[in-house]
Amino acid sequence: MRSGSVPYVEGFFHADGTVRQVDYDRQQLSSFGLGSPFTPDWDYDPHDLVDVDWAERAFLAPGQGSVCCGEGPMGADGFFARLDPDGVPVWVVFMTNSNPFLHVRVDGMLASFTNNLDRSVVIDLELPDFAA
Repeated sequence: MRSGSVPYVEGFFHADGTVRQVDYDRQQLSSFGLGSPFTPDWDYDPHDLVDVDWAERAFLAPGQGSVCCGEGPMGADGFFARLDPDGVPVWVVFMTNSNPFLHVRVDGMLASFTNNLDRSVVIDLELPDFAA
C-alpha cells in the first residue's frame, strides 16, 4: 500500500491545473461523468490536503504508466488516479461519497475501479480527459 495527498475537494484534478466537477450517484456508481471546470476556493494551503491510501495499483502497457485507487480519511471517501511511467500523477478523481475504491482492473485501455460495495466506474483511458 502507498499513500499520498490530494485536495479535500470533490473533483477531477489534472496535472495541467484543470479542475472539473464529477457527477455520480454516490456509492451506487451507476453513472459517472465529468462536469464543468471550476476553480476551488482555497489558496493551496496544507490544511486543504488530505492523506489517501492506495488499495491497489495496475500497470498499463509499457510506457503508458499505471492506475491506482483507494480511500481517503473519512469512511465515504474514495479516489482513483492515473500515474505516468515514473509514478507521477497525471490526474486524480476524488469523491467524498463514493465509498473507498478497493480494486482496479485493466483490460486494454479500459480501467475499472470498484468500491467496497462492488460497484464500479469504468474509464476509457484513451479519451482526451483521461489520456496521459
